[in-house]
Amino acid sequence: MIPTESPPKSRSTRDRVIRALLFAAVGVSLVITLRDMDPDHLWTVLRAADWRWAAVAVLANVSSQVTRAVGWNTLLTDSRLRFPLLVRIEFAVQAAAAVSPEGVGEFVRVGYLLREGVARTATVTLMLVRKYFSSLGLVPFLVLVWWQGSGVPGWAVAVAWAYLAVLTVETVLIVRVARTPSAPARESRLRRIVFDARTSLGPVRRPRVFAELGAAALATRALDLLAVVAVAKALDLRLAAAVLVLVLLSVEVSNILPTLPGQLGTFEAAVLGATAGFLGQAEALAFALVFHAQQVLPQIPLGMIAMASKSIARDRSERNSS
Repeated sequence: MIPTESPPKSRSTRDRVIRALLFAAVGVSLVITLRDMDPDHLWTVLRAADWRWAAVAVLANVSSQVTRAVGWNTLLTDSRLRFPLLVRIEFAVQAAAAVSPEGVGEFVRVGYLLREGVARTATVTLMLVRKYFSSLGLVPFLVLVWWQGSGVPGWAVAVAWAYLAVLTVETVLIVRVARTPSAPARESRLRRIVFDARTSLGPVRRPRVFAELGAAALATRALDLLAVVAVAKALDLRLAAAVLVLVLLSVEVSNILPTLPGQLGTFEAAVLGATAGFLGQAEALAFALVFHAQQVLPQIPLGMIAMASKSIARDRSERNSS
């Protein structure tokens, strides 16, 4: 993998300070929220869990990595990468994200795709497109939050509308930026990067690709919802569908914050915030821990297998020899 340039020292220091302050804020909020929790009750809830439903959640999580790879396969059709390779890269990226600071997982994707001949600028641009479609895939399920009888608090409804507003702005930007670019009148590094980035959006300009990306994102979010439903069933928690969608939305919003590896702390805070008023402290924390574990723990061993150099490199060598 080609190393990237180190950020300026002043920026690096500022980022570390901001990250430390955020971690402190999350830690304080968790302590305040859970200060009266009974640890014995938490253990009782976890011990009584039906792990068959937890296994369903794990299977849904593993399947969602495949549907994410489907989205990448749609975007990279012109690069002729084999689908099994894209699945292994997806697991490798998720494993890296689970054991390293925020954003490192996507650097792993950049490195692997660069080895397969996909330019760094194109990968970064398509990562932003995939993130947009991933967020868009959650929108149909927000109808449950907006439904008048959902029972979710007003702030949750407002967050859902704000989420839709942000995606609307992003849609307008993508439509404008995705137009076929003209070659830059003057050569400069920045102009060339912008031109290459817009050129890499070529597949998005095709209606079929746009529809397939949307379908893959919707399938991924449906599997995420199945996972959260299965975790609630495993712990025998009677939560309305709107609250479960709110959990997914809260976790999605928390993704924009600097986090510890695997979103440790911010993930739990997001789930606790979404279930406040619907669950007791012990039940809410048990729900957060099991939901987080079923996302992270399976990805690490599967991703480590996928990251084995021979496994990922095999497709490239076979393609070159053919």
